[in-house]
Amino acid sequence: MEKTAFTATFTGMMSAFLIWAAHFAAVYGINGLICARELERVELYGQPAPVVLVLGATGVALLLAAAVLAAALWGIGPGRRASEDPRRFIRFFTALAAAGALVAILWNGLPALQVPACG
Repeated sequence: MEKTAFTATFTGMMSAFLIWAAHFAAVYGINGLICARELERVELYGQPAPVVLVLGATGVALLLAAAVLAAALWGIGPGRRASEDPRRFIRFFTALAAAGALVAILWNGLPALQVPACG
């Protein structure tokens, strides 16, 4: 049996939370930048810039978290080389974390899309 480094396995298990944290920072960073520079009237693709940017960040984050969930369910994520008992826990935890991250990403992204950036 080949052992993997703890940090690599742990980072893989936490990857969904890292994606959520990056999305959280991106959403509030976008809104903060838009408000600080008074760019709320700028349009991208015929829509307000904050909406387009937050929608893009949310879409990317959702895709990444869904990929982590799929990898955990298919057994190709973290823990694929561990012995059977820890591998099941690692896959379960990673899948559960990814599902939670999907909800958290939606929870952060939807209000930012529904409320004006500098309102």
